[in-house]
This record gives sequence, C-alpha cells and structure tokens, in this order.
Amino acid sequence: MGAIFLLAVALIGGRLFLNHKKSTIRLARFHGHRIWDFIHSYVYLKWTSKYVGLVKYVLERPYILPGQLYRRAGNRLMQTHHSKVITDDTAKRIIDINSPIEVRNSEQVLPFEKARDIILKNSDHIVVTDCACRQVSENPCHPIDVCFYLGEPFADFLIEHKKHNARRVGVEEALELLKQERDRGRVHTAWFKDALGNRLYAICNCCSCCCMGFRALSHGFEIIASSGYIAWVDHDKCTLCGECENVCHFGAITVGDLVEINTEKCKGCGVCATTCPTESISLQEDATKTKPLILP
Repeated sequence: MGAIFLLAVALIGGRLFLNHKKSTIRLARFHGHRIWDFIHSYVYLKWTSKYVGLVKYVLERPYILPGQLYRRAGNRLMQTHHSKVITDDTAKRIIDINSPIEVRNSEQVLPFEKARDIILKNSDHIVVTDCACRQVSENPCHPIDVCFYLGEPFADFLIEHKKHNARRVGVEEALELLKQERDRGRVHTAWFKDALGNRLYAICNCCSCCCMGFRALSHGFEIIASSGYIAWVDHDKCTLCGECENVCHFGAITVGDLVEINTEKCKGCGVCATTCPTESISLQEDATKTKPLILP
C-alpha cells in the first residue's frame, strides 16, 4: 500500500509540474524532491477556502471521530499550521522590510516541535487575497480581502491561479490596509505552514467571529501563540469605560472596580491598547510567554 501511495503521489506531482502555468513549476522547484509538500501546497494555495471549509467542518463536529483520534489529529494539525500574534509595529516592520531576511533559530520564537523559519527573499512581493475563514463564514466580517501572502513562489502562484480575488499591492497600500484593519479592531497574526516551507508565508487580520484559528483555540487547540507581550493597565489613568473589554478577542479583560487582565488568556495583540481612549493600556514583554517575533 505504501508503494502504491508513493507512486500515486509521484504521478500527481508530475502531472502538476507539467502544468503550463509558470508559477506551478516554480512552486514545484521550491519544494524540490518533497513531492507531497508540493501537492499539499498546490491544493492549499489554489483552493484555500475549500481546504479551510473542510477543517471547519471537522473541527465543529468532534463527534464524527473517536475522542482521542479527534484530539490527536487536531494537535497534529496545530503543529503543522499555526500562527503567532504580532503587534502592530511588528506587522508594519514585516511589510516594510526592504531587504531579504532570514531568522533560522525560531524555536526561540514559537513553542512548537518543528522550527519555523522566517525567510523573506522577495519581501517586496506582496499579494492581498480574500480571507478563507471569512469566505466560509455564514455572516462574515467585511472587508474580506485582508490576507497578505509574502514572497515567492507564493505571490506569483496566487496571481496566476486566483485572478479574480488576488492582487499585488505595494508597501504603502499594504501598510494602509493594515492600518484600516487595526482601526476595525482586528488582530494581526503571522502564519506558518509545513507544506509552505515550514516558514512565515502570510499575515492575516483576524477577528474572533470568523477566524478558524480563534475557533480552534475555543476547542482547546493552541494554534495561536502569544505575541510575547501582555496588556498592562495604568489604573490611575483608567476611567473604567469598558472599551477594552468590548474589543478583546480573547476574553482576557474584565472591568469591575478595576480592569483585570487574565494573563493566561491574553495574547498580547494590543487591540485594547490602541482602542483605549485614555491611553491607560500598554504592552509589556512577559517572560512567561513565548518570546516576541523580533526581526533583524
């Protein structure tokens, strides 16, 4: 059976490689002899919403799998495809990077079994496309085109295969889109996937009502890593207006006689800090969390 599976993978991979689209060939060369990763990435990039829709279907129906199998499969998926919350400044820095960067020692950054590299050799190749999570949501938040794919061969592939819902953007437009999403109270997340080179490949602007990462988190799967920071409140300046509690996507803030931060739930996204009308909240690095994503 193993030999038959490998043969089938090789045949499918070869057929896709012979596809006349240049971006498909570049994607295959990117993976080299890792034929399964090539097929996996092809399917994921070309039919992202269907891929995410299938994950959503299984995630929300744990009863279709035996409990232990459901948990093991979910944990495995979280090891191969996950995100890290990043602050507004870090998101801007990634978008506005003006030279190739490599961060290889990223076990320091993310708490997962496999190292996740941050490699941007074509940092000015940015494509914005529709958020797959919002596409599969019944009443999605708008706008939908809020996901940034970074670098090659992913940018070219999306442009060539998703002609109607993917477009190239320059740095200035990307920064403006980031700002608009932050003003809407979205959480910036950096995404990593094994089949896309075990590295950073996208920045999305997430909301707890649509994002599959947030839904997985609510089912007990740690797919979203902390930014490495935590919200801190200056109680002398705070007026107890409650805005921070209203905008927190992680349910980490409670307003009573004082504003209380649940340090276990807080991911350090900074939405509360940017929303606070009295500037009473700031982010501070937390040694108990995963280290912040710091670029060279």
